[in-house]
Amino acid sequence: MNKNVEIIALVYKSVDYTRLAFEQLKSEFCNVDGWDVGVRLILNDATEEVLNYAKDLDINKTIYNDPLVASKKEEFFMNKVYRCYNYGVKTSDYDNLCFVNSDNVFSKDWLKNLLKHHNGKNVPCSRLVESGKMRSGKYGLSNNFGRTPNEINYGGFYNYAKEIAKDEIYDGGLYVPCVFNKQQFIDFGLFPEGDITPQYGMGTDRYFFDNVLSEHEMKHITVFDSIVYHVQLGETNS
Repeated sequence: MNKNVEIIALVYKSVDYTRLAFEQLKSEFCNVDGWDVGVRLILNDATEEVLNYAKDLDINKTIYNDPLVASKKEEFFMNKVYRCYNYGVKTSDYDNLCFVNSDNVFSKDWLKNLLKHHNGKNVPCSRLVESGKMRSGKYGLSNNFGRTPNEINYGGFYNYAKEIAKDEIYDGGLYVPCVFNKQQFIDFGLFPEGDITPQYGMGTDRYFFDNVLSEHEMKHITVFDSIVYHVQLGETNS
């Protein structure tokens, strides 16, 4: 397996979350010995304010204009997110990809510990510590280390991450951050881009991880020493 990976984060309307995503992608916690790690911000139908702010950021970035937005003004927001992730996959020059959210904060070795379980048979995902704005999901922990980018208690989160990290993996869990092989992801058909909830009774992420992966004999796992903070609701709540 070629040891290269691109971390992709999407932003669209918040300067504060664009700044947070930029700082996290450029942090030393995204470096992994022996791996070529690239980072990219995708400006997903971004506002003029975000576009103007991002133009001077020293980071690889792409401007993405969703081809369906004009005709689907009332479309569920997450559909646009999944189309943009698919665009990120198709335009990446890397063999492996790591999707993250713009409201994630990384702890030491989060990426290193994801990658050690990236073997073409597993799709490793981080264990999330979430702010408590919403109930957390499987394996997630609720502990408020800040509910906006300007309130993040970095020291408190880093200490907590050290306390809870365990070199263990468990089946299932939450979905982002996650690591994929690019070609496998393309071969699987990418994320479904329409509103699949009425058809399948579940969201796109759950459908992909629970159904599509199992159809291809892949296992969704949570890595208990890859600890990532999730502000929750992020730009939608800004």
